Amino acid sequence: MVNIVHSLNNHEIEKKSNKDKRFLITNRKGGYFCLANENKSRYDGLFFFDEKMYKIIESLHIVGSAKAGKIINKFYEIKRECGSATETFFMPHYYDSLVYEITNPIPIEVVFDARESYDQRQWGRFYSIWQEGDKIIVKFVKKTDAREDYSDAKEEYSLFLVLKFEGMFKKVEEWEKRHYEFDKKRNSMPYERYVFSALTLKTDRVVFSFSKNKEKAKKEADYIFRNSKRLRKKQKRYYGSLLKSKETIKNDILMAYSCALSSLDSLVVNDKGIFAGLPWFFQFWTRDEAISLKALILYGNFSLAKNILFRHLKSVLHDGKLPIKPDSLSKSADSAGWVSKRAKDFVYILKKKKILKNNLTKKEIKKIEERIEHSLDFMIKYHTREHLVFNNAKETWMDSIAREGFRIEIQAMQLSMYKLMHELTNNRIYQELESDLKKEVRKKFWNKKYLADGLDDFTIRPNIFIAAYMYPKLLAKKEWVACFDNILKHLWNSWGGISTVDKKSEFFVSEHTGENNESYHNGDSWFWINNLAAITLYKLDKKRYKKYIDKIVEASTKEILWQGAIGHHAELSSSKELISEGCLAQAWSAAMYIEMINEIFLKR
Repeated sequence: MVNIVHSLNNHEIEKKSNKDKRFLITNRKGGYFCLANENKSRYDGLFFFDEKMYKIIESLHIVGSAKAGKIINKFYEIKRECGSATETFFMPHYYDSLVYEITNPIPIEVVFDARESYDQRQWGRFYSIWQEGDKIIVKFVKKTDAREDYSDAKEEYSLFLVLKFEGMFKKVEEWEKRHYEFDKKRNSMPYERYVFSALTLKTDRVVFSFSKNKEKAKKEADYIFRNSKRLRKKQKRYYGSLLKSKETIKNDILMAYSCALSSLDSLVVNDKGIFAGLPWFFQFWTRDEAISLKALILYGNFSLAKNILFRHLKSVLHDGKLPIKPDSLSKSADSAGWVSKRAKDFVYILKKKKILKNNLTKKEIKKIEERIEHSLDFMIKYHTREHLVFNNAKETWMDSIAREGFRIEIQAMQLSMYKLMHELTNNRIYQELESDLKKEVRKKFWNKKYLADGLDDFTIRPNIFIAAYMYPKLLAKKEWVACFDNILKHLWNSWGGISTVDKKSEFFVSEHTGENNESYHNGDSWFWINNLAAITLYKLDKKRYKKYIDKIVEASTKEILWQGAIGHHAELSSSKELISEGCLAQAWSAAMYIEMINEIFLKR
């Protein structure tokens, strides 16, 4: 049993939990530190991002200590109580450093597993440890090894970690086997690995600084050691201003909303983009960023939202689609629709706040129009057949299943883009295209009970919610009510989530199967879709669907606060029961929670 505490701006909530717990903090530069109370993963530890993600520290813990009895999320730092000792973990923003403090100097074991994050090779790992003045230097060299590589003893890279502290240390330098229960449960091999128990420290404060250059790491360690108090105060003020109380939100929901804002913000990297998720989706995925953009806009990060929006608008390919991520050859069929929707949201929100001219020039608005028009023209040319829009296999967000053909949410996105272009240009051709596609979709997808997931595919899936979110004019209100009444019977999980397929389907899998993705889009309940569904139901008829909306808000709030990586919104849950599974801090989950809470509690 662990006590979880969230503490922010003189507001504090606390609850005991018997679930496995982790905390995860970042430096807003791509690096992160994640520690589990039990059920450990090879993705736990200290990681830094320098073009690639590098793991450095496997674990950092009090020698012989029991599990943590209390974890306190203070947003700018994490505290952990282990017996009579209290540990504090702090990552200064935009530095490749971790500050670790403990209430009294007792032995602390530092275990290393330096490598590229996805690299599971066991051989060719070399550590050197020595003292330089008041610092300990750890150098890691990765070499190839003929037992698992095409060459032997060829150096690939070297990394440095500098430890700055006042106290004593003792070298251990022993290899030991670690078992990863969390990874085994999610079918993510390897389940065990040899790691390097390097040394023990006896100190009350240590700074760990990383670089590929030793002198750079030494310089940063000195700076952080001298200035950690000032940097911490600065970070405390940052979260205090980012996370302001809202009178219309109370208690748990207010704290979960604050956590979601903090979580999404923590996935921002160098103010350039948003990682899809941590600990293993450390890339800028086009779809994930586009979906997350409205939340950025809602909490006022207009500059980053604008930069991401224009980056994606510039990335439209020769056939109108966008790559799934930068420099990828794989394409996304729905990213253009999401980017277009977020462009519309951006302009609308700025207009409503009467600050459009301060954030977008006429030239930039014209550029948005041109890029969306460019995407539409090529979508029509290459992917439209008899008005309907075709996508190839694994190009939708449900990319673990093929879904090639004419899919409902893709049609809704095309309709939304036609509508937007007519509004921007007043060109009647877009109005006619919208009308023709709408008629065709109603004719071929609407059976008077619910919308098909695809042409000639009436499998019930939650993509209907995306269609309604994107283009609510597709059906009349009465028709949407009939549609949702019918599909909710087949998709609803009583704990407050929606399955990715009809629960009576032969494809339905009730429990998450991890990297064996059998359940991924055939049963698992994704938090971003749950939150989007609540938004859609609320806009349609908040009284009629109150019990569903309330249960989704309750489940997502509970998951953020008390499960998984505390203060973060996970990727998904099994349909069987509410549980944090998949990636533990997922950007679009947090973003859609922010959007949902704004729609239900703040939009007045």
